[in-house]
Amino acid sequence: MTQELRELGAMMMLGIRGAEPGDPELDEDLDACVHASVRKVVLFDRDVATAGKRNVQSPDQVRVLTDHVRARLGENVAVAVDQEGGRVQRLSEAHGFQGWLSAREFALLHETAQAEHARSMAGTLRDAGIDLNFAPCVDVDVNPTSPVIGALGRSFSSDADELTACAARVIKAHREAGIGCVLKHFPGHGSAMVDSHHDLVDVSDTWDGHRELQPYRMLAHERVGVMTGHVVLTEFDADFPASLSHKLTTKFLRGELGFEGPVFTDALDMEGVRARWSLSDSIRLGFEAGADVLVHACNSRRREYAPDVVRAMERIVSQIDDLSARSERSRERVLGLHKP
Repeated sequence: MTQELRELGAMMMLGIRGAEPGDPELDEDLDACVHASVRKVVLFDRDVATAGKRNVQSPDQVRVLTDHVRARLGENVAVAVDQEGGRVQRLSEAHGFQGWLSAREFALLHETAQAEHARSMAGTLRDAGIDLNFAPCVDVDVNPTSPVIGALGRSFSSDADELTACAARVIKAHREAGIGCVLKHFPGHGSAMVDSHHDLVDVSDTWDGHRELQPYRMLAHERVGVMTGHVVLTEFDADFPASLSHKLTTKFLRGELGFEGPVFTDALDMEGVRARWSLSDSIRLGFEAGADVLVHACNSRRREYAPDVVRAMERIVSQIDDLSARSERSRERVLGLHKP
């Protein structure tokens, strides 16, 4: 393994298969992570390709799994999940956890009840061995019929002030529990009429910049990460979605909004990217855009798993410049989210 592959591996986050130590698929995926020095993984309850179970069976089982991942991958491991509540929660009642409200339902609670609810969720994540939560979702409910946000109750509100206040309470509870939060999906997915799991989304004609950027402007200086979405805004970049766009990730989010925390891409195996770019190109373009963490969920109908991603990394690593400095900066930013 080359030093360059280790440095690129340190910027990757991969999904893994299997729920228990000894599972051959889990061993295969963790072996690939070890080979490329990948120390960030994301867990799912459901396997998209098989429609079966994936990483989550029960509270005790998840803790055994996260302890095993740490033992295999070594120091500075980060384990992430999508735990918004409502339709998007990997640790759910179906697996013996408490059920949590959707963002829309959360917003209806009194402030005190919101804080208690957020503390309960964050404490459960901590007990399960989770480090990062890809939440809160700060997409403003611009279009209540949006198939991936509004229609699923994933937005706190159509009012940006109310949404930001709810998100801030979630962030505070997670920070107190030692869990890092990652806001999503920059620059805003709330007006979209297409689900980026299935195709690239162009929100150029529906995006409301005044409202949809407010959560990022107000929360940019919190200790949070930001996930860039597979959404196109032609006024900024007609060629690439935010997740692969240097203009949106580096020039706008970093430069104009002043965000200094870690930037995560949305999953690079989603059709919003992969319908147009190869696996190797999506990794390279995400890096060139300025992302700190290139996320590949390894959980799609394409059946690309950790060994496939590592092989793609090996093909392109020689084409990537400034890896050493970028890799170290990524490591520091991510550790800043969930370490004291």
